[in-house]
Amino acid sequence: MKQVALALHNYHDANKVLPPSATDSRVDRQAREGWSWIFLVLPFMERNELFDACMNQSAAWRKTNPQWMDTATAALARAPIPPLICPTDTVAVLAPEAKYNSLNTWNTYTASKTNYAANGGYLENWCGSSGSPCSLDQNMRASTGAMRKSKGVNFKDITDGISKTFLIGEAGGLPAVASDADRMPGIWVGGGGQGYQSDCVRYSANKLNSGASEPAFGSFHPGGANFALVDGSVRFVSDTVNSNSANIWGYDASDESKIAKAQSELVNPSRGVYQRLSTRADGLTIGDF
Repeated sequence: MKQVALALHNYHDANKVLPPSATDSRVDRQAREGWSWIFLVLPFMERNELFDACMNQSAAWRKTNPQWMDTATAALARAPIPPLICPTDTVAVLAPEAKYNSLNTWNTYTASKTNYAANGGYLENWCGSSGSPCSLDQNMRASTGAMRKSKGVNFKDITDGISKTFLIGEAGGLPAVASDADRMPGIWVGGGGQGYQSDCVRYSANKLNSGASEPAFGSFHPGGANFALVDGSVRFVSDTVNSNSANIWGYDASDESKIAKAQSELVNPSRGVYQRLSTRADGLTIGDF
């Protein structure tokens, strides 16, 4: 986890922002859609050969979306990436790939698992279930974590403090429902694009180690999970950390009234320490955790 956090810092040094949680073709300079933040930091993890393989596929259009990989690149993407895998996690390296594909038959994910996911904020959000896609502005306003949808944030935008905001956390652990075991980790390559990003992002509405199939942080470590904070430090957070998700869990960000509701809850003083740690600019104080 420390290695991944360092890679994110190096990405920030080079680009003056953290990566977006996943690429958005409306703003990405190469019109890429749905490649995860992990993909973007591969060159900073000494994984240039994998990044280059994805970006130099036999047909140029294949590099614009991780679901369009050619056969040779897909084979590379399915190989384990050791810095992304926690040894305590019991899920097979390709089991999440199969699970996501079975749940979303219109997608074709091709990637090994990751036990580290971006902090997307306290509320999962998606685009367009009401029939209207999110605008770029809506997509970004709905993203409250260290890694925002569409466009990355600068450290200075994390006004709650880089030592008091999660950067990445563990994705794994026992599920609340046995059949969801393979949904607990993510897949490194991404694929969620502008909408659902449970392949590479987690949220804090469900408490730590809740086993919720909606994207929640968790691990097989007894009593908690590891998190890297934005300052690069790594902390073990107890699953008894104060947690109160306020009143809503997720919403369609193409609906302005729902964004307004989420923004009002962002500053709700009843929100738990765990939820405050997952938002970059709520202005609420955080004690010891």
